[in-house]
Amino acid sequence: MKETDLKEIEEKYYHILKDIIGKGVQDVKLTMLKGDASNRRYYRIEYNSKLRTPNSIIMMVLASPHNGDLSFINVQQHLKKCAVAVPEIYHYDKEKGILFLEDCGDITLEEWIKERDADTISKYYKRIIDSLLNIQIKGSDSSKGDCVAFSLKFDVEKLMWELNFMIEHMIFGLRGLKINDNDLEEMRGYLSDLCIILSDQKQYLNHRDYHSRNIMIKNGELRFLDFQDARMGPCQYDLASLLRDSYTVLDDKLVDALIEYYISNKERIEGEDIDRTEFRKVFDYMSIQRNLKAIGTFAYQKMSKGNYRYLENIPPTLEYIRKNLEKYEALSGLKKLLYKYLF
Repeated sequence: MKETDLKEIEEKYYHILKDIIGKGVQDVKLTMLKGDASNRRYYRIEYNSKLRTPNSIIMMVLASPHNGDLSFINVQQHLKKCAVAVPEIYHYDKEKGILFLEDCGDITLEEWIKERDADTISKYYKRIIDSLLNIQIKGSDSSKGDCVAFSLKFDVEKLMWELNFMIEHMIFGLRGLKINDNDLEEMRGYLSDLCIILSDQKQYLNHRDYHSRNIMIKNGELRFLDFQDARMGPCQYDLASLLRDSYTVLDDKLVDALIEYYISNKERIEGEDIDRTEFRKVFDYMSIQRNLKAIGTFAYQKMSKGNYRYLENIPPTLEYIRKNLEKYEALSGLKKLLYKYLF
């Protein structure tokens, strides 16, 4: 955004700031924040005010105005009812496609974890899993309201769309390879079989991007961002996003302990025993799909948008995929083809 545009926004929304913050607003400063892989833009608005602290809010600018109900607001209201720590929404300019939100700071879990000891990391990840169980169990309760995510599902079509996206942008695009027709048909067949298993699982509300760049830590407290694409799917989906995170690689022993923590608490809350072997298989299968989808996105960012930022996240993500492919004999056919074209 040009400097003139920033000045225009300052002037245009000054009166809204006064309504949100109160009288006595002075020294308003607008700063563009580093974006993510989406087409939304974010700005921090800082100001001086004797009547309100903290003295900053976030402005989220949508790619284009939205005529219908905004999924971000719908999901935020639903998660808030379920006691999930999502940022407050102060104002929504529907005509311009701009939201004013609580400022959750600059410290992501990805950054915060780098300077913490193992016990502290484990403690916080357990808190994050507690919130995940809240999202999935309380959040899946339709009596709490009509969430837009209830009508969306990780079905075979959606899961396969993500995997075809990976083939197009990672194998054909970034790697510049051609797949012969027989191999392509066979690969898609194996991937479809994987998606059928995943789509047949019990459905829970999923945040969808539940990873270390969307979890903020401010003054020791958690905030969860980027939830507008929430949809129904296996409970392992968000757990895989968190524990097989492309941005933050956790020790395998910690991952095992956190999966057990999740299962034990899920059993306690729902009052039903969980087959750990089956749960772990679905978790690993879900991780493969989720990680393949992620490298497709990373490749797309480079090939279509010239964004090199995510290339460094491809190797650890491929390592997740490799380890899980090695674990299951049932995946030997898929492993052979992915080793041929992806690794």
